[in-house]
Amino acid sequence: MALPFPKVSLRGGNVFEIMLSALVVIVAIGFLAFILVRTGTGHLGSYSLRIRMADASGLTVGSDVRLGGTKIGSITDLWLDKNDFSAVIKANIRDDLALPVDSRASVTTSTLSNPYLSIAPGNAAKTVGPDGEIGAGPSRRR
Repeated sequence: MALPFPKVSLRGGNVFEIMLSALVVIVAIGFLAFILVRTGTGHLGSYSLRIRMADASGLTVGSDVRLGGTKIGSITDLWLDKNDFSAVIKANIRDDLALPVDSRASVTTSTLSNPYLSIAPGNAAKTVGPDGEIGAGPSRRR
């Protein structure tokens, strides 16, 4: 006894199935665009910046760098300056932002996230360029 062979139709789907499939694809593309915009990962260009601090407790390579609560970069390296015993942080910052030279940085923690580096922009007309450096404020050791 042979098993029945299914009948396969080569005709295309109906219009409803095509419209529904197109809607699913459009929603998926919209969702990806939304995620890229909200997470800040849609921006590809960056420049390197050094931040000198008296205390970098809790920060690790990969920690966020935020300005006004919005992620603008991430930490790529940490080390101790043996001359003045300050923590030096190297971070990649979005290249569409120009930080004033008198900007200050601090470590911020919250109950729901890991510690991150928060930057408070200064008021100076001069900005920090690529491979520039900003400090942590008046408590900074020199």
